[in-house]
Amino acid sequence: DTIRSAGDAAQIPLIQTLVGNSGEAVTWLRNRVGVDLSLLAQLGGHSHKRTHRPSNGMAGAEIIYGVQKRVREYEASGMVQILVDTKVTKLLTDDNGRVFGVEAQKNEQGETLTMTAPNVVLATGGFAADRSNGSYLSHYRPELLRMPATAGDFSTGDGIGLAEALGAGTVDMDKVQIHPTGWVDPSDPDNRSKILAAELMRGVGGILINSDGKRFCNELGTRAYVTDRMLSHDANYNATKKWNEASQVPTFSLVLSSSAALDGKKHVDLYTHKGLLTRIEGVTALAEWIGQDVSVVRSTIETYQREAQIGVDTWGKTSFRGVPNVDLDNETFYAGTVTPVLHYCMGGVTIDAEGNVLDREKKIIQGLHAAGEVSGGVHGNNRLGGNSLLECTVYGTIIGKKLPVKNRKTQSSTNGETSTRSGKTDANNLREITPEELAMHNTEDDCWVSIHGSIYDLTDFAEEHPPGAQSIIDLAGMDGTEAFESVHNENILKDFEDVKIGFLKQ
Repeated sequence: DTIRSAGDAAQIPLIQTLVGNSGEAVTWLRNRVGVDLSLLAQLGGHSHKRTHRPSNGMAGAEIIYGVQKRVREYEASGMVQILVDTKVTKLLTDDNGRVFGVEAQKNEQGETLTMTAPNVVLATGGFAADRSNGSYLSHYRPELLRMPATAGDFSTGDGIGLAEALGAGTVDMDKVQIHPTGWVDPSDPDNRSKILAAELMRGVGGILINSDGKRFCNELGTRAYVTDRMLSHDANYNATKKWNEASQVPTFSLVLSSSAALDGKKHVDLYTHKGLLTRIEGVTALAEWIGQDVSVVRSTIETYQREAQIGVDTWGKTSFRGVPNVDLDNETFYAGTVTPVLHYCMGGVTIDAEGNVLDREKKIIQGLHAAGEVSGGVHGNNRLGGNSLLECTVYGTIIGKKLPVKNRKTQSSTNGETSTRSGKTDANNLREITPEELAMHNTEDDCWVSIHGSIYDLTDFAEEHPPGAQSIIDLAGMDGTEAFESVHNENILKDFEDVKIGFLKQ
């Protein structure tokens, strides 16, 4: 499946490394990081159910938090120092071209730091969010500059630029993945930054419906295929297969039945909480929401039900989970608006199967390594769903295992800012806090949040929150239980006893 998705750009040694180490990667995440990945799903482009996800949370959140927790343990022991507000501006090399450290700048003061090490690992992500003149996106795919993206502000290709300055090779830089489903927020539809409508939404049975009230594709096809079917609603693209930057990116309805929503409950709860999914009772109300005649929508879904019973539909779909109930008038639907979005950069610095960065002549640049989206070649023409976190884990562990780590008894001293959390709170000092007092602590600099009846001071943690500080700050002075439950499992709260300050008075 990975080779098929990679197409004629497939690099078999890199794919063999990815696939051959996939089982070990899941085991490592379970045993070393403590992430439960017991559920299996079939995502778009896969011929079997093989994508692992947690039974009590969302994969990305659980993995990142689990890794972050382990890194904090190393930080507390003095073996790791985390520098924030510090930007690497240059890779340092000796006379033989070996990388031996970095030059960095503290953002606020502009002070230059020099840090040396036997090895440097780039894990800086892609470049899909940088729309500036001279950016990689403007150079390689200028027609995509106006298309919305799921990539965070960090996705600017800095690591690729650092490596290129040393003569590192790049590969597949024009291959930017357009994911078929990014949520259109009804409260801010023109925002170019979109939240991803996870592949799982279609994996559990979500169907795509156009403005005519019709299905138009196999929702479990590859991302490239589904995106092509979406963009083909634009006449110019349909004729040329080239996107015109001036064209309006089309939107579609993603619709889940009650059983599909139950299967993807964590995601559905999160997207509903964010106002991206709407609960709709009955097919008539669904048609009104779509803006189409109920007879058309009913016919579309009934055709889908019949084809599901046969085992194959018009578009070649053969896996049918979460098919709507026969009684469409009493079925509960969940629907949201989606649109194609820039999601992932297949291109990046050239690496070998051990994560070494290669120069333009395919020779190893000693001391320089890369893992994740900053590297190129692993996914070929188009990344298969689920293979991004897998790539990070596989190539990250390969690099981690091969690099020697010196023992340290104390934390080394540098001029950077170190990110830490405060010490443990004495349980005897916890007190009752009224809703009125909680509501007073509602700013970025004073952020208290109630979760399951306990009050946490998350002021310092907000900046460390993997998805960003804003989702924490938005809950300042409020009860954040619903938002928390939509993403995390309750066991995570055990690691926040140090910032628990009291209990909510009933």
